[in-house]
Amino acid sequence: MTTMLRQILIHARNSMSHSLRSGSGVVFIVLTILAGLALANLAFAPIELGFIELEQFRDNAAQGIGVVLSLATLQQGDPDSIVGRMESGELVEMTMWARYLVLEKPMLLSITVLLLGLVLPLLLPLGTYTAISGDVQHRSIRYLLPRTTRSSLLLGRLLGCLLLAWMLIGALMAAIVLYLGIVLSLDSWDELIPWGLRCTGALLFLSFPYVCLGILCSTICRVPLVALFASAGVAVAVPVIAFSARAAWEPLGNLLYLLPWGYSHQLLSPDAQTVSMAMLYCLGHGLIFISIAHHQFRKADL
Repeated sequence: MTTMLRQILIHARNSMSHSLRSGSGVVFIVLTILAGLALANLAFAPIELGFIELEQFRDNAAQGIGVVLSLATLQQGDPDSIVGRMESGELVEMTMWARYLVLEKPMLLSITVLLLGLVLPLLLPLGTYTAISGDVQHRSIRYLLPRTTRSSLLLGRLLGCLLLAWMLIGALMAAIVLYLGIVLSLDSWDELIPWGLRCTGALLFLSFPYVCLGILCSTICRVPLVALFASAGVAVAVPVIAFSARAAWEPLGNLLYLLPWGYSHQLLSPDAQTVSMAMLYCLGHGLIFISIAHHQFRKADL
């Protein structure tokens, strides 16, 4: 057991150092930082440039977040009808949830994290698509396997990809919180720091199943680019197919739960039990993906 743990840590360290030296790793880091800062700027710009008054922006943001939450929970109707139902008091839970994120918590930080939650599933495959398929394509895996076990190699690569993604998310969230506290100063540090830690934890849990999905695609696909397109394609295809198929038959909307799209918003719920369940779902989803990857990797002819 100790030997296996030592091998996993060595593979994780080598995976991270290789990512920092390789072109794919640098692209992943740069694009994630640029995308995160661009989304933050998108959320901050209306207030910074004075395009809209703060109170009006709060009202619009609460309404927009309410619509997004209603769609994510598979509420019936188009956005216009959902807005009408919220104003009439029909969707009380969605209205209170949106007001919680906008009025009770730092508004701009909540909006930024919601945007990151939509974009991260498309960025994380950039950090995982070469985890296994890169060595398979270049035949270097034949030199690794006589010195280690397949399980240690797979788990070590998973740990390395997770640590790299988590460090990027942590650094990005720290930069956003510092900017909000020092430059904009709309919220106090007593509000920003706890909510920033909560949002960072939500993004860390959200990233786990998508990193595991990337490892699964990298294990199944022997060509790195195919693994990249497969993991990113699945992340995009699931919500598109779910919402499209739901128009034909409502139960098909539950296809959204094949990935965390169906419950990821619950990581920012005001209810602690709901948040705990969403965390467990993320862990369960990730474990399912990595178990399939482990089974595939063990029986693969390399």
